[in-house]
Amino acid sequence: MSGCEMVCQFDHCISMRDGVVLRGNLFRPAGQTPCPVLVLRTVFRKDWMGRGYGQYDPSFWVRHGYAVYIQDVRGLGASEGEFDRFTSDGLDGYDTIEALAACDWCDGQVGMIGSYFAGYAQLMAAAEHPPHLKAICPMQTSVSINRNCDNRGFLFASHIGWCTSRLVSRLRDGRYSEQVTQKYLPRMLEVLHTYVDSQLRSIPIGNMPVLRDSPFLIHQDYYRHLLDGFDDFELLHKEGRDMDVGRIHIPALYISGWLDSARTPLLDHCAAQLAKGISSKVVILPWEPGEAPVRVDSPLEDGEMLVDLQAEMLAWFDQHLKGKAATASPAIRYFDIVTKSCEAMASWPPEYVTPQTYWLNEQGTLSDLEPEHTGEDTYLHDPLNPLSYFPVGPCAASMDSNAKTLCYTSAAFNADCRILGDGKATVFLSCTAVDTDVMMSLIDVYPDGRRFIICDGATRARYRMDWISRPLTPNEVYTVEVELGRICYTLRAGHRLRLVLTGSAFPKYDVNHGTGHRPAQDAQTVTSTTNVYYGPSYPSRLCLTVKSKR
Repeated sequence: MSGCEMVCQFDHCISMRDGVVLRGNLFRPAGQTPCPVLVLRTVFRKDWMGRGYGQYDPSFWVRHGYAVYIQDVRGLGASEGEFDRFTSDGLDGYDTIEALAACDWCDGQVGMIGSYFAGYAQLMAAAEHPPHLKAICPMQTSVSINRNCDNRGFLFASHIGWCTSRLVSRLRDGRYSEQVTQKYLPRMLEVLHTYVDSQLRSIPIGNMPVLRDSPFLIHQDYYRHLLDGFDDFELLHKEGRDMDVGRIHIPALYISGWLDSARTPLLDHCAAQLAKGISSKVVILPWEPGEAPVRVDSPLEDGEMLVDLQAEMLAWFDQHLKGKAATASPAIRYFDIVTKSCEAMASWPPEYVTPQTYWLNEQGTLSDLEPEHTGEDTYLHDPLNPLSYFPVGPCAASMDSNAKTLCYTSAAFNADCRILGDGKATVFLSCTAVDTDVMMSLIDVYPDGRRFIICDGATRARYRMDWISRPLTPNEVYTVEVELGRICYTLRAGHRLRLVLTGSAFPKYDVNHGTGHRPAQDAQTVTSTTNVYYGPSYPSRLCLTVKSKR
């Protein structure tokens, strides 16, 4: 659109069905010709988005014939109401989309864009079926608040920091009386500065001072959904990976970093929609968690950009909002973080892969041969002194076997090997307590000793079968499976594969007290030992699939 001029309208108001007014900034092409609009609903203040527009730069979209509407969600920024983390985004998204579609500058075609929470908000809005929403593009989003992203049974108490940061935003915006602000703002800031340690010191977790006497709905909803209701089956199936994807009837272009925890649920969403005949797509790129996608005009252009995201999104919305021809790219593209090459496929799981099993064996070995002898190894778990969580990616920690950690390492690979597909480990274990956690990391060990965490997963033993609590009988042997998620990774010749097991990974996962009680109200802790068994009677193993030669 050569010579296009952009019209900007700030604090544009839209009334929700309950009378609450939400405000957004509108950027659109000048002139009388109606155009499609792309909606981004943010928790990070629409007026500050200009500091990091990235692929959402309104000027780019206006030049290509789109309007962009960036809206503060309910209760944040310039929008009215109480911030509601769990139930308002669907209906508010619906009302926003339909109000914009009725504007004279809009041609009635609406799409949605955005990363992280803005991606989650897209799924919630799409599930409400607004008639004028034609396509979405959720990006780098943790659609399940980390529930069931390669783990099961954890309550993710660390999200208190996220909820509190939204509360700080509201306090600073003057939404409360001066007396309330003076009393609670310093307390909230203290929580943000120390909340990891304060979480560990608070036993039970539900008695954290920031929650115990909080008058704020954000904290009350947090407690109900993520602490007290962390294993509530009804809550689990209203959001995230377990949400009924059948409620989403429009196509989505899902985009995630390969090391983001969102890669697994986003791929699941796409696969579920493809199975129902909905033409969604997913691209998993080799970014680390939180890493900003490289742009074409990066000031340090180094040739590393594999996909021009703006071009990808433009082609996507041109197809679904402007009726242009679809691009020829396959539905699923998965990039190998080592080789930077792309695995393209029409469905998941991928074809042309071969199952490969590695067995836990004596002397900390991981072998492709079944063990001949039965044995056991033990790790200790002290709830008051948990191990730290090491995120996926390069790892400076040694992660060798010790009292709290078990390591099983393969022989060096003779040739390059691409792991492609779903990873899962099965262990046979017993515990001296009625509950234990099994955290696993799959690690590439370089010939020079460097380590790269390929992926990880975790299962709380009493939720080993599903989201129903089944405490252990002490010292009885149980089978526990741990999902390691979707993998596309090349192990180079000379490298070794290592599986690491621990009983804690704090603060990503809440600490298991070993009592089997609900963690929000659990005031006791039990130090325990967990035995991991291997051998013919206890075939503990790592199951992968590797790329076959066609």
